[in-house]
Amino acid sequence: MRSERFQSLIKAEPTLLVHEGQYLDAALRRQRVTREEIDAALRQNGQTDIAKVMSVVLETDGSLSVVPR
Repeated sequence: MRSERFQSLIKAEPTLLVHEGQYLDAALRRQRVTREEIDAALRQNGQTDIAKVMSVVLETDGSLSVVPR
C-alpha cells in the first residue's frame, strides 16, 4: 500500500544552494554541501565567477545544476 505521508518523508526535492550569485549558507549546511563542491560544479559548467551565476540547485539525484545569468 502506498502512503502519501510516507512518500513525503522520503521524497527528495531540489534545493537551491546559490541564488543570484550568493551562497545560501543555511541550505549548504542542511544539505552538507561545501562551497568547494559548488565551485567545482561551476568549473565543470564553464563558469569561474559565482557572481555570474543565477542559481545552483542540488537535484534529487545528488547532481548540481548551474544556471548562468
